[in-house]
Amino acid sequence: MKYLVISSRNVSFFFLFVFRYLRLIVHIISYWILYCPIPIPREPRYRPRDVTVIVPTVDPENEDFVECISSIISNRPKRLIIVIPNKEMVKSTEKILASSRLRSKKVPISVLRAVQANKRVQVASAIAQVQTAITIIADDHVFWRSPKFLPAILAPFEDPRVGAVETNKRALRTEQGFTAAAFWSMLGAAYLERQNFDVRATNTIDGGVFVNSGRTSAHRTSILQSPEFLKGYLNERFFFDLFGRLNCDDDNYITRYETRYGWKIKIQHCPEGLMETPLGTYPKFLSQCLRWSRTTWRSNSASLFTDRTVWRQQPWCVYAVYLTSFVNFALFYDFALVYYFRQTTWASPSATAYLLIWIFATKLVKLIPYLFRHPKYVIFLPGYYAFGYFHSLIKLYALFTFWDVTWSGRQLDRIDTGEGK
Repeated sequence: MKYLVISSRNVSFFFLFVFRYLRLIVHIISYWILYCPIPIPREPRYRPRDVTVIVPTVDPENEDFVECISSIISNRPKRLIIVIPNKEMVKSTEKILASSRLRSKKVPISVLRAVQANKRVQVASAIAQVQTAITIIADDHVFWRSPKFLPAILAPFEDPRVGAVETNKRALRTEQGFTAAAFWSMLGAAYLERQNFDVRATNTIDGGVFVNSGRTSAHRTSILQSPEFLKGYLNERFFFDLFGRLNCDDDNYITRYETRYGWKIKIQHCPEGLMETPLGTYPKFLSQCLRWSRTTWRSNSASLFTDRTVWRQQPWCVYAVYLTSFVNFALFYDFALVYYFRQTTWASPSATAYLLIWIFATKLVKLIPYLFRHPKYVIFLPGYYAFGYFHSLIKLYALFTFWDVTWSGRQLDRIDTGEGK
């Protein structure tokens, strides 16, 4: 009987260890060895003149707006549509564009008013006006860093099966030194690095993408202009239709829709496809982490149990992302790993120490690109580990409040009535 108890604990540890680290090992190979971006063709089917960019905003006076718009029009798309929710913003946006001399560029800029401060409503208002083959949806605080950004993002569309393309995302470092602000900036950068790692690795294996980030994403216009797409996009509900309609999670809905109808989504991670965005400001970053965690519970559940397309089309992604997201609580998972290891027949103090070293070392794999660019910030690693464990509590709280669909940090109801920006 004693042998059976010990053996079962060996099995428990082995299962926990393999379930977590099999995907990491496979993803390392996929990310570093197997992945290749699509090269820019010499005679492309699609050029910048085939692109319309939609930028929904509720705050055109934010400090990043002008730089964002400038970086977009420097790539010379066919048209840029800025969508705002009230008359006052139309005037302020026009004034900002005029004072910044952005109107002098050779790209037509339209300022469109939507009926509500709601990203989905704003984007849908602009989609009907798009006349190009490709539509890019971008946030109002993103920066396209390369003059070849659009050619790089358009390259995967040479394949007629590709319906959408995701960019190479990076957090913009605005804080230097070893201050508290620099630490939070590092956490924001780490978030995007981890997301880049996961989507690039899974996309290489089975084409899986759990979300084509709405910070900047490219789509075939015919998909977005479909009446069926627009109906679901504007009226999405969740948890047996008990909650909704959703404003947030828009990029998750688009990703699920494109996957359901068999469109391929390509991750274009290359220097030319680099997009930067500010991220990692305290305390806003904590609110964002909570909103993203709620999105994970809602969207991954919808993919697995409501839509279910991913089970057939993306089996690796089902294991490596969707199912994993339900148990990926570092605080509890790491404790369970060490606890069950201590119960095994091969446990010893030195072996436990090696396990701890392995656990903490593997947490750095996804940060390798960032640490190569900013090696001095290894000093923040203790705080990074601590926040990773604290994030387990955020994720747990998000599970028990998943029905909360507020957009952190924004008073959208006030904007609807014209009382806010």
